[in-house]
Amino acid sequence: MAKLDDFLSKKKETAPILDLSKAVVSTKEDFKKLLEKVPDYKIKSEKVRPDDVKIKDKNFKFKTGKKDLKAMKEPYLFMDPVPNEMRNLKIIDLTTVPIDWHMLTTLRPKNKLDEEYFSKIIELGKLEIKTAIRDKRMFAMETQIRRSKNKAGVLEQRVVSCTECGEEFCTGKVCVQIGYDSFARVPELPTVSQKPVEGRSEGKKKKKLKKKMRSTRSKSTSKKRSQSRSKSPKKDKNKK
Repeated sequence: MAKLDDFLSKKKETAPILDLSKAVVSTKEDFKKLLEKVPDYKIKSEKVRPDDVKIKDKNFKFKTGKKDLKAMKEPYLFMDPVPNEMRNLKIIDLTTVPIDWHMLTTLRPKNKLDEEYFSKIIELGKLEIKTAIRDKRMFAMETQIRRSKNKAGVLEQRVVSCTECGEEFCTGKVCVQIGYDSFARVPELPTVSQKPVEGRSEGKKKKKLKKKMRSTRSKSTSKKRSQSRSKSPKKDKNKK
């Protein structure tokens, strides 16, 4: 009974904590000796559940507030590329008219570079209008939407995909010129000039010779006619 009491009364000895706060390391050997003294604590990594995560910030919300929505609606103010002297003008009024902008306004930029830059901006606006008109014509001529009746008699609309790139609303004219492979522009290969076939080349030469012969004949006939006209008045004088 005494042994049991002694065994139960014994308390578990606490492991001594290694204190290295006062240790001074001057060489690599001293550092290695101190590392050997440090015990290996086999601590498992804690796995935090998503239910246990709690946000204590009172002002934090997952929903966007009214101030954030207002800021998102406001357009970002980019720098205006138009020169300072020409900002009072409306570029739309200059691009819609098929007249040079120098003839429409008396305002001019100070530098020649700014003037050239402003003329480029107006040229881009005119080209934009032209492309918009062309796209409307192309869409009217070649509509990408196909309408057909199914067995139940209901009209169904289907968008035709491009045969070249497989994208919808593509006519196959632009994607052929501009090809992208892995988000990079594919360089255009130089076109090799094909040599003409012997038969075709001979036929072209024959046609050229025929044209030359015809031109020489026409010239000779015109000379003869002129000579005959010049001789005719002399004969009339002799008769008289």
